[in-house]
Amino acid sequence: MPKSKLFLVYMLAMTMYVGTAYAGSPASGDKAADTSAKAPVVIEADELYFSDSTGDMFAKGNVVVTQDNAAVLGDLLRGNVKSNEVWIDGKCTFTEPDTKIAGTSSSYNYKTRTGTMAQAAGKVGQQIVTGQNIDIFPTKVVIHNGTLTRCPAKVPDYHVSADKVEIWPGDKLIAYNAKFWIKGAVIYSLPKYQQSLTPGSQSEFPQLNYTSQDGFSIKQHLEYPISEQVSFYAEPTWYSKSGYRPSFGVSDHSGGYTLGVVDGYFRDSNDNWIKKEPEYDLKFGHQVGSLPVNYSLSAIYGKWIGSDKASWHQDYSLYFSGVPIQMGNIFRLHLGTGVEKLMESFDGSSQNIFRYDASLSEHWSDRFSTYLGYHYTRNNQTLFAYGSTALARELDSGFTYKIDRMDSVGVAQSYDLNNKRVYDQDYYWYRDVHCWQLTVEYRAKRHQYVIDFTTERF
Repeated sequence: MPKSKLFLVYMLAMTMYVGTAYAGSPASGDKAADTSAKAPVVIEADELYFSDSTGDMFAKGNVVVTQDNAAVLGDLLRGNVKSNEVWIDGKCTFTEPDTKIAGTSSSYNYKTRTGTMAQAAGKVGQQIVTGQNIDIFPTKVVIHNGTLTRCPAKVPDYHVSADKVEIWPGDKLIAYNAKFWIKGAVIYSLPKYQQSLTPGSQSEFPQLNYTSQDGFSIKQHLEYPISEQVSFYAEPTWYSKSGYRPSFGVSDHSGGYTLGVVDGYFRDSNDNWIKKEPEYDLKFGHQVGSLPVNYSLSAIYGKWIGSDKASWHQDYSLYFSGVPIQMGNIFRLHLGTGVEKLMESFDGSSQNIFRYDASLSEHWSDRFSTYLGYHYTRNNQTLFAYGSTALARELDSGFTYKIDRMDSVGVAQSYDLNNKRVYDQDYYWYRDVHCWQLTVEYRAKRHQYVIDFTTERF
């Protein structure tokens, strides 16, 4: 880069830094905008022209405008350093961590961290999106007349189309007048739909499952936002052996806590069933001061109905988990401990449960990982089998090996230390089927099969 260009880049960066830092204070409570206001803007291009009196500037050829982790790329750019705005009439790209959107006719304001782009397409988190127009804000992306999917195929196997979609990356999305497509057919539509984007969240498309105990099943997760924090969900589920077993609930996510009420049928990973009529729960957690320790606190109260008994069930728990300790480049140590109090009206019982967990995970390569864990639970014999800890002292271990881009295999074993026997031994096969995921599990000690077929997971 010529010295004159380097000097001009430096002058533009300093000028836009002064402009963002002193052109005005951000909106009250907008921490993201406040952070942006303190960061300099750097503009680089093959050709740069700048007017010190008006603040107008022009950039041409390999234009890159960066501030913090945000960048705008294009070939021809206009802007004004006093108003902190840039405009790109032709093709352009906007990038942030976990976000990359390409389109045309873009504008962006580096003071407010807001912008817009026409005929755009790209990726927001794990969502592949398109939009007639896309608006960019400090904490969210808004898509107008667009689509979203997690299927990377040129013609997706499934997608959602909507008049408007608001996406808070890593948190949730809300789609308005949403239609849900598999191939070229609309399977259902909703005037408003909410989807959690946190790991382990339910898919918005039907999920197929088979277990030796319950047979075939099909489940659908539907979530409707009532307000910014409150949402209603329903999970209509049909089993070939157990029949129709739906569940539904309302949850409030506000200020770091979750308050909810649920009703219906629920099944745990060991095929234990319970009916809740209803159940109220409160959950919240946070870091313990400046310590590398997090806590989670929960309180549950509700009527549980099993196959042979009914009880008003109370469950209060406090659990502490340490931040994973990195040991070299391969090993990570996870530690946790907690207490739980259960009370049942059925027999008037009250029991205190103490837990301690320690596990070591090893990531040997991109293909191969292993884990080893020790779990201790005192007073683990509970009135209901649903959600209970089967073993008082357990040693669990396993590995996962990625054979190729499409296939992985794994083994998981649970060892009962008190009775010195293998309690469970499970074998897994994971297969990417185009844009779907197939999981086949064989539970050897129980002689059971579990097959799960769903869309790409979060």
